[in-house]
Amino acid sequence: MQCKRFTAEIAFFALFIIMMLIGFNFNTAKCYAYTRNYSASSSETLLDYTAETIKRNFEDVMTEHEIIKIFNKKGVKKYSSLSFPFSSKNQKLKVYFIKIIQPNGNIIHINLNNLKTVTAPFNPEAPIFSNQLLKTIQIPGLSKGSILDYKFRSIVLKPYMKNNFFTEDYFGGLSPLKKSVYKLTIPDGVYYRYAEYGFKEKPEIIKNSKNITLVWSLWNRKKLTPEPMGPGESFIVPHVMVSSVKSWNDVAGWYANLTKDIIKPGKQLKDFIKITASKKTKLAKIKSIYNFVAKKIRYVGYEFGIDGYKPSNVNAIFKNRLGDCKDHATLFASMLNQIGVKAYPVLIPTTEIPNMNPDIPTPFVFDHEITAIKLKSGKFMFADTTSNVTTFGDLPPMDQGRNVLIIVGGKAVIARTPIFPPSKNYISDKEYVSVYTNGSIKVRAAIIYGGAYDMYKRYLYSSISKKNKRNGVLKNIMSIAPNAKLINYSFENGDSMTKPYIERFSFTAKKYAGKNGKKIMIRIPLRTRNELAKITALKKRKYPIKFGYNFSEKTAVNINFPKNYKIMYIPQAVSFKNKVGSFKTAYSIKNGALIFNSIFSVFGYKIKTANYAAAKKLFNYTIKTLSSQVIIFNER
Repeated sequence: MQCKRFTAEIAFFALFIIMMLIGFNFNTAKCYAYTRNYSASSSETLLDYTAETIKRNFEDVMTEHEIIKIFNKKGVKKYSSLSFPFSSKNQKLKVYFIKIIQPNGNIIHINLNNLKTVTAPFNPEAPIFSNQLLKTIQIPGLSKGSILDYKFRSIVLKPYMKNNFFTEDYFGGLSPLKKSVYKLTIPDGVYYRYAEYGFKEKPEIIKNSKNITLVWSLWNRKKLTPEPMGPGESFIVPHVMVSSVKSWNDVAGWYANLTKDIIKPGKQLKDFIKITASKKTKLAKIKSIYNFVAKKIRYVGYEFGIDGYKPSNVNAIFKNRLGDCKDHATLFASMLNQIGVKAYPVLIPTTEIPNMNPDIPTPFVFDHEITAIKLKSGKFMFADTTSNVTTFGDLPPMDQGRNVLIIVGGKAVIARTPIFPPSKNYISDKEYVSVYTNGSIKVRAAIIYGGAYDMYKRYLYSSISKKNKRNGVLKNIMSIAPNAKLINYSFENGDSMTKPYIERFSFTAKKYAGKNGKKIMIRIPLRTRNELAKITALKKRKYPIKFGYNFSEKTAVNINFPKNYKIMYIPQAVSFKNKVGSFKTAYSIKNGALIFNSIFSVFGYKIKTANYAAAKKLFNYTIKTLSSQVIIFNER
């Protein structure tokens, strides 16, 4: 299980599109090209053939044969290097051949002695140490019109879950596909179940006295094109999953057996729990323990063999102050249980991979672990201490709306994590604006961030330099007025686990408002939302829009006009609502100042294609309304 952490990459992808307008890794033994670029059809897969055999001892032998035609320079770059992943502890890899058939018919045989064994790419944001290795090789001689042909075999020597197998196969990638075959051979008498995703063809089933063979075939599939803000490659490429695990209780029992000897706190940890949980109320005790694990246990993963699934001993995690997602979740649950709070490990697939299918029991589908706390009502509350910027009671967007396996006393409880409402993920923007007779403005603003925005902002606060923080504020105000000059700025609650992140700044901008004789025209609010048009730029969509969370933005602007200027025109207040969300504005006058308020709310976790027209209408309506101007005039 590759533990996931709420890191810059995850947060940035999920939040950047909304705030500033704003790889996929198949979990199989498939070879992949070192460089991926799917913006055009740079290549075509002529043959994608996988033959997998499960033996009686559950050794897993997989042979793959790939034939790919290169169309252009992008294709040459994409396949300029091949990498074959494998585990040094539990897997054997053999590359049979790699050859290039040039357009003139000449064949170049790549010297396999040039294969180099390297460690998997290292991410300093979420350091994971494992026995995952890559055999890599450069592919010289590729050109437009050439064909790349290679074959390799991978053997998994021992299953992590005794007397069981679980596997999956993707039919090619995004490129056009002529023929893809997945052939799975299973010993007769071994239980199995399967599910297809993205296609309806059932397998051809061939039986003999020893084995059952299932054969799936896919022919002449066109190029698959991901859409902006849509699902990734792992969601849209047809694939099949097969498992011999009979029930989720089997998975839960297997995992509980892995952890039974490592979850009891020793004396040092017990003493620390008493001090940390010395608060008066039960909730305060839980929050205190949560904040300790989230802030003080540094994320480092050691995923060697079965340790990819098995957490470390809670006492070692506490002593070393190190651990990955499963270590975080296990330590947190152990500490809570010590103070009488029922807490359990939760295996979860993050939003980067397809959701868990409750009908196909397997530990293969999980890439993360969090914690479930049982409430007095009998319901579960979920917490993810892996994210050191997520306050207790919240969840990173990648954890929301996912089917999960809660392990309660070695038994399985299938549940679904909540999708928080728009009011949970919010930006509250308060602006005080003074307009001058020459059209210049002076602005004082305070922006409060909640939920997903709060996580993202506090991550940036803790990870970027003071200079970059200032540059971020500058970029923000210059998006309002290109000639803006920053006066001052400050940040609040950047290290807090209880209070929302607040950003304050003030600036001036010359000639911001338009002037025509005695009239001054100014757009209120100062920010437009033209970036929304880019999200719904496509005429129609094949896939849903996935912001990954619901969100809202509340704006309040108090604007003071020059002396002797009166309001000539105020845009009409509006209220719009449909299936995707709502937008509402209101204007009022108080002590000579104009007060503008708006609320923009979107159910953006997943906007179905059937609701795309509604999204387009809501976003366009919001853009048009926010482009309206207030007109004032000089009475003298």
